[in-house]
Amino acid sequence: MKRLANIPEVITDIPSLPAVASKVLQLITCENSSINDLMDVVSLDHSFASRLIRIANSPYYTRDTRVGDVSDAIIRIGFTTVRALVFAASLRDMGLMSDSTDRVLWEHNTAVALGATVIARETGLLPSGEPLIHGLLHDVGKVLINRTLREKYGEVIRRVQEQKIPFIEAERSLLGFDHNDVGEYVAERWNLPDHLSFVLANHHREDLLTVKDATLRKTVLSVKAADALCSSLGIGMACTFDLSDEEWKYLKLSNPRKRSGICERIEEEFPSHRDFIMGQGN
Repeated sequence: MKRLANIPEVITDIPSLPAVASKVLQLITCENSSINDLMDVVSLDHSFASRLIRIANSPYYTRDTRVGDVSDAIIRIGFTTVRALVFAASLRDMGLMSDSTDRVLWEHNTAVALGATVIARETGLLPSGEPLIHGLLHDVGKVLINRTLREKYGEVIRRVQEQKIPFIEAERSLLGFDHNDVGEYVAERWNLPDHLSFVLANHHREDLLTVKDATLRKTVLSVKAADALCSSLGIGMACTFDLSDEEWKYLKLSNPRKRSGICERIEEEFPSHRDFIMGQGN
């Protein structure tokens, strides 16, 4: 609580959510939202449509026929997954990808989101799109610290890379708080759903197997696992880390070959997801 109390005094430049992101959050909290509702949101940015179709026709989703319109793309990719992708892409309007450090941080967020989605699909623990938005936002605290304290956060990054220590250790040492604390704070500022707030604040905890809500437990562990796998692939700036044997077993990923297969899927699909979210490509 002491760390959280200091954050409003330091992290003062938190932008408001764009209109598209706010509308997507409404869809997340509305049980009766439909494909038509999502198509209305997608229509707010014409570039979304072409990139969605490109993802739907990528190797990860392609079946016998290619899709040519947004409604078919949503059906093929999945309502929940598209909803999260559109939310993430809308964050570009917030100026959160303005320098090279921001972009590396968002590349990692994107890869973790994809990895958590692949884990959900391969293990059957969750609907495949469920953890995607959690992965996308899991390290948004790092982005917001870098936005406000670029020089100081450069010191954090150097310490992480030179000493091979976790970000939260370097952040607490140099800043007095960590990106999980900032994630929890911004979740409150943006009025994010409780399950998103929990993942932003707790994805590095070592006792996640004790989380009582089963869906939340599966979601946050999927994000943690994807974080570990993406770090092992060198996507991002964090040093590598591992899950406990019990955590891998819970996720049905005790077999290293199965984890390697998920890494291959991440590497295969990462470019198209990065292009959609970060606006790269055509």
